[in-house]
Amino acid sequence: MRVSMRVLFAILLLQCGGVACGFTDEPTVDPPKPNAAGSSGSESSGTMSPRQQRDESVVSAEEIARLIEGLASDSYATRIRCRDRLMRIGLAAFDQLREARNHPDNEVAIVARRLTRGLRVQWSTASDSSEAKELLSEYGSHSISQRRSRIESLARLPRSDAFSPLLRLARFETEPVLARAAAQAVIALDSRDPNDARDFRGNESETARRVIENNRREFEASQIELALRQQKRISSQWLLRYAADLRQGHLDMNAWSELIQQNRSQLSPDDTGPTSEVHVSTSELLSLIWVTAERAIAHGVPADALGIVEANVDLIPSRTRALIETATWALQNKLYRAVIAMHASHSELYRKSPILLYSAAEAYSRSGQDDNAGQLADIALAINPLPERTDDQDEEVPADDGGPFQPNRPPPMHPQTIESHAQAHIEIATQLVERGLFQWAQKEYEIVIDRLPIDTAVSSFARLQLADMLGELLRHADVVKTLEPLTQRIDQDDEFRDRLISRRFSYTIVQSNMDYHRGLLLIEQGQLEAAQPVLRRAFEMNQENIDILIAMYRLDGDEQWKESVAQTLDEQIREAQSEVEDTRNSMQRAGPFRPAKGELAKRLNAYAWLVSNTEGDTERALRYSKESLRLTPQQPALMDTCARCYFAVGDIEAAIAMQKRACEEMPHSPPLERQLKEFEEALKGSRNESKPAG
Repeated sequence: MRVSMRVLFAILLLQCGGVACGFTDEPTVDPPKPNAAGSSGSESSGTMSPRQQRDESVVSAEEIARLIEGLASDSYATRIRCRDRLMRIGLAAFDQLREARNHPDNEVAIVARRLTRGLRVQWSTASDSSEAKELLSEYGSHSISQRRSRIESLARLPRSDAFSPLLRLARFETEPVLARAAAQAVIALDSRDPNDARDFRGNESETARRVIENNRREFEASQIELALRQQKRISSQWLLRYAADLRQGHLDMNAWSELIQQNRSQLSPDDTGPTSEVHVSTSELLSLIWVTAERAIAHGVPADALGIVEANVDLIPSRTRALIETATWALQNKLYRAVIAMHASHSELYRKSPILLYSAAEAYSRSGQDDNAGQLADIALAINPLPERTDDQDEEVPADDGGPFQPNRPPPMHPQTIESHAQAHIEIATQLVERGLFQWAQKEYEIVIDRLPIDTAVSSFARLQLADMLGELLRHADVVKTLEPLTQRIDQDDEFRDRLISRRFSYTIVQSNMDYHRGLLLIEQGQLEAAQPVLRRAFEMNQENIDILIAMYRLDGDEQWKESVAQTLDEQIREAQSEVEDTRNSMQRAGPFRPAKGELAKRLNAYAWLVSNTEGDTERALRYSKESLRLTPQQPALMDTCARCYFAVGDIEAAIAMQKRACEEMPHSPPLERQLKEFEEALKGSRNESKPAG
């Protein structure tokens, strides 16, 4: 099969690796800048021509080693001469100077540190993307935490844009912890889908993609070996092992297990202290294990991923936060046995943390052990106790009155303790919703609702959160059941309403939401005519919720209803268009009240969502949606809208691809998953229709 010219051009670019990556046989170093008197200062005696720099950099490792030892000479003149010569040599001496930072002679170590900091590395090159150049701008002048943040941002760029800058940082970063972070970011690129739309453009054939991928592996392996062939750093060992995988075309898990075992013998005795070139911290090694496991999953060998994690479970610190982070990562990668092993190893810590218990419960549940899962979930629910309600009265929970202890009654709880425990249940429920554990989340919300009086703010908030979750699950009757007692109490209690308003609580939005779901429930029950005034009332109370108008548009009715909805829809589309233009114009004007990019993205998205779900200029809706994503990338809600816009213009395959990205960014979202299923069924139906009869 022929390869397109675009593919061949991409291959040629990949093969021209030296310039793109910033590594050549003659490392780039800026010449010393002269001061006002014509001297470059104490670090150099003057400037050099490019020819002189090349001559100075062509020296042997033995000569550089002699110059470094000369930094400890008894002769002051010799020390100065060696220092200046090393400065002129530049990056060719970088690796040996970096090793000399730990020299037993303190004076050598001090000068070596100063020299490595003084060498001006060209952190960005002309071939870097604009995003990479911006992140690498003034990189060396930032603090360690800021540089780490830049590395993390680079790692989120498309693979083709991220590789060369990250390898450059792994090569020349003087801080071991940052060099290792960059190295791991390079290795983690291997877990990405090679057909990711962010890395590939166009519709090349599978054969063409395979040619590009093979050449990319060869390119990356050669660049790693060229950059790190003489380095002995721990981060370089990782990258050279990765280069070997690239050349072999597969992940050699045995080799990685041996390397990790070797690194275990290099663990830092003080994990809280600064990381050295000869020691690796536990957190760094755990991170490498995670990256290796993710690569194994991406390569289709999840059993190897589970094996390497289980073999190193003992490295996880006995700290709640570390256990939560590891358990969350393992659950995301479906390594349920690893979470169960963690629970067995740290059972005492687990019993004190609801989130840890729920993580273990989830692992047991996903493994088919529902009884164990239920038991752990019950223990988690009881950790932050709330007082039992003795009747259905909306009485305040009695506080401790200081009276004598009564053995037949539980001791009263302080109101602040009650509110703190209630808030903890709500926070836990929120996390469970994000993980798709809706049944357990509902119990966490309900314990607050059932045990606290309805006229407390924390109980009201729990109702609102529960109603939102039930609404996403399309449990319309349960939404009404949850919100109705709250709205009735607000109608009857002005003081309660005022307290909620002071906390920025909107009664009309709650009432609108309840009527919206009441209308959807009537539609489910086939009472279409009865649903019309309910939905109309809901929209009049909250016109910001355009999903209500979309439901009205989709609801079948007589001509009067259709005309009324069409008129309202036309008004809303024109208003949405006007808000986009007004916001765009306001952004052109300078001043303290100039809208941010996110505000324009919000307006663009609102127009696109309304039109793509009803009628109007769907091509404009798609343009607006794409623009909103350019303004605020990687937002799952905006991706969801963009997918709907693709669907509206008839590009079902693009809609599915975009919706999958949205689901990846926000897993366990019922609305996103429902829309993906709708698109996939539509594609299947269109293919069935296109098949010839018989």
